[in-house]
Amino acid sequence: MKWLSIFKYLKIGYGENIALADNLTQRVSFDNNVDADRVRVRFTNRYSKNELRIAKATITKEGASKISSITLDGKEEIKLGPDEVVFSDEVDYKISAGDRLVISIYYKDRQEMDSICCFWSDGGAEVNYYEGDVTGADENSLGASKGTLPEITSDILRDDANIGMMKIFSGFDIVQALADDDTKVIAAFGDSITHMSFYTNALQKRLYKAYPGKLSLINCGIGGNRLVDDATYVKAAGKQLVLFGKAGVDRFEEDVFGIDEVDTVLTLIGINDIMHPLFLEDKEETTSGEDIVNGYKKIAALAHDNGAEIYFGTITPCGNDEYPDWWLPKFEASRNKANEWIRSGELIDGFFDFDKELRNDNKPGYMKDDCNIGDGLHPNTEGGRRMADLVDIKAIVG
Repeated sequence: MKWLSIFKYLKIGYGENIALADNLTQRVSFDNNVDADRVRVRFTNRYSKNELRIAKATITKEGASKISSITLDGKEEIKLGPDEVVFSDEVDYKISAGDRLVISIYYKDRQEMDSICCFWSDGGAEVNYYEGDVTGADENSLGASKGTLPEITSDILRDDANIGMMKIFSGFDIVQALADDDTKVIAAFGDSITHMSFYTNALQKRLYKAYPGKLSLINCGIGGNRLVDDATYVKAAGKQLVLFGKAGVDRFEEDVFGIDEVDTVLTLIGINDIMHPLFLEDKEETTSGEDIVNGYKKIAALAHDNGAEIYFGTITPCGNDEYPDWWLPKFEASRNKANEWIRSGELIDGFFDFDKELRNDNKPGYMKDDCNIGDGLHPNTEGGRRMADLVDIKAIVG
């Protein structure tokens, strides 16, 4: 038997308070594909300067009457200091593939949030907030949801064009189950295209339908993340956007293998290395294709060193008519060089040509209009479905 993650999103630090919850229950539901009798939750206050105070936490299944408390050292009330991370007590709670699990956390007192977990896509996991303590309520007696966001207090998020799609949660980042040793873990590693979950949700549905009880898919994406360099310094704002995280080559091993024995890694990263220098840093040149390829080689070696197979996705287009004309040729020179290496299959176990599937062949460097959220960069539900359908699930499961 081994502990493995059945739900995971990375904690993102913002470096300032961005939201708050006061007398609210945060309810996160997600699809499970593992059979187990014991579960545990990783409470996290990583990247935070504030104390985390959880009055009560519970686990249940949609449609079930049994609701179990999640405790820490036998206590319902949970307090974590800044940057503290700890697993809960083990919970005797039987789960089966196909169950929809629910983790509820009650914030009794005002909780300032400066680090969060989040995703954007509907249909996989869901987040809802409810007034008061409803950690012991089933879905038929919850009352009206107050939405998928706590109260937003920062202009960083208020000004985000995608804020309407975001689902924000805090207090925990991982749910694990004690499962059979042959249960596999597949990790999706990347930037916002992975993090937003349009692609991974569609892939999860395919995998869980084809392999019930046999595997788990976890998300290791960070929006804005770059492969070669740390979080971008934005000249116009006069600060580094720390929410974009450490360079992918530096965070890869910890974020993918730090908790789980991962069998397969699906990697899609590099577009921010290409865009950010021109788009946010006001530079005249962007990251070279050669530097991106060198980064790819490093994480491929790390995956193999950890006993995992690694598959890459080609970098999708990012053309936008609002950009200066001279940007796109520089974008494309680096992107095509990186994709050329991926398609060669050198040092990797396989690849999926997301670029070929989503690109607009009548407008080089652009994504198909019906496949992105409107910014030319981020695949939408349709784009995510097409990406997921390209993945050879027999190959990645082995």
